[in-house]
Amino acid sequence: MVAQGTVATAMLATMAKHLETFNAECPICGKELLRPIVLNKTTGEKMSGACPNCGYMQPLGTRNTPNDVQLTTVAKKNDALGYLNTYSLFSNFNIFNHRFSNFETKTAAEQRAFKFAQQLADRIINGHTVHGLLIGKPGLGKTHLAISVVYKILENSNYQRPGPDHAPWKIIFIDWRDLIVEKKQSFNDDNLAKQINRIMSAIKLADVVILDDFGSERQTDYALDLADEFWRQREDKTVITTSNLTGTGLPSLYGDRLISRMKKHGTNNSIEFKGDDYRGKM
Repeated sequence: MVAQGTVATAMLATMAKHLETFNAECPICGKELLRPIVLNKTTGEKMSGACPNCGYMQPLGTRNTPNDVQLTTVAKKNDALGYLNTYSLFSNFNIFNHRFSNFETKTAAEQRAFKFAQQLADRIINGHTVHGLLIGKPGLGKTHLAISVVYKILENSNYQRPGPDHAPWKIIFIDWRDLIVEKKQSFNDDNLAKQINRIMSAIKLADVVILDDFGSERQTDYALDLADEFWRQREDKTVITTSNLTGTGLPSLYGDRLISRMKKHGTNNSIEFKGDDYRGKM
């Protein structure tokens, strides 16, 4: 059986190869429109777009004609989102609908977490290496805000990382438990092994990694070795980690050496979420 995360990753990778965003929003739901990358064979021009969220389709012949600056931004946007889609590992498509704009901030704790996550994004946009840690019991919006950080980074920087090369961001999302499960399964599946090897290479090279639900696995030597490998590769690169383990939970599970690597760029970059189950209020 193919793991759900692998199917989702493969579907998004296929979409990224054939469809592109083009600086247009759906007039019905506000989501970004997609259109085929290839030109219309009859007219030689770009085709009209459609909304993957609500099904809206632009009238035939409706096209935006972007200028050079817009074309550059769109190209970098497609590269950045293509990288995110191709190398991320996740179990649920819905996580990519999370934004700051749809995070509820009714309580003081939610407002504090919201402000913290926005500041985290700003530090990364400004070129700082960050080891962010969002901890707290399940259902408080940790993953929601971690994904929101990703989209703020991309959108507020025109999809390009700081530096003279203005290269597109390389950001990926990794569900920790899925990575452990699928890496084990890949020992007996050549196709899965190729995909997992690509993901492991991306973990090493990405500008930002969202490490979701760290510490959720059953403690085994294999999981501990994989955690050690991950943090050796990311010791001086940006990681935003979410975890349900509070207090001494993470040090007890992983040991002082690994936690030291997690804390290396963690000053003022950690928060413990408080409050009631966020998902129950949505």
